[in-house]
Amino acid sequence: MPALFGRFVRVRVRFRPRRQEDREVELNEGASAGDLVDAVGEHRDIMVVVRGGVPIPEDERLVDGEEILLLSAASGG
Repeated sequence: MPALFGRFVRVRVRFRPRRQEDREVELNEGASAGDLVDAVGEHRDIMVVVRGGVPIPEDERLVDGEEILLLSAASGG
């Protein structure tokens, strides 16, 4: 019998510098780092997604229960 509801992943998101409040975000199973950035309303071109202290690419799949750091890129002169 097919599942009535889709499967999800829940990740803890921290923002640095603090652009938003840290929180848990629930996404569809198979969601990528880029999907997470979109879901929190940030722009992919200014965010660096970090897992375990290592930046990951936009297409990297997220794992249920993990913690992700979203770093806002800074530039200027």
